[in-house]
Amino acid sequence: MIDSGFATSALRESGLPPKGTPKNYLMAWLLVMLKDHNLHGYEIMKELKEKFDVVTDPGTVYRALRQLERDGYISSWWDPKEQGPARRIYTVTEAGSAALRLWSAALQQYRSNLDQFFVLYQSKHEPGKARNLA
Repeated sequence: MIDSGFATSALRESGLPPKGTPKNYLMAWLLVMLKDHNLHGYEIMKELKEKFDVVTDPGTVYRALRQLERDGYISSWWDPKEQGPARRIYTVTEAGSAALRLWSAALQQYRSNLDQFFVLYQSKHEPGKARNLA
């Protein structure tokens, strides 16, 4: 059991890691990117692609951001610019930081499970590599 300092039942499901195999990493990526930096949508998509090789369409990113905001994991505000249109800036809330800790634990467990899968696979199908992973 993960002691995250809050009642997990009080959290909404959309921003939390799914049970079993994580299928939607976008929520985790968004939370981790916004943890230490306030970003607007274009910056988020640019960093996802350039730094992490995560490619997704803008509509998916903005829908995920709206869902995270509805669920209280991020907040946003409009940043008026002297030139050009105002941009919505996103930041992680305290609840979002707690959800990120849950994502981290879930992904760490998933990673451990995958490591064990490859150890088993390679011991049967690539015997020379299995010793290097253990």
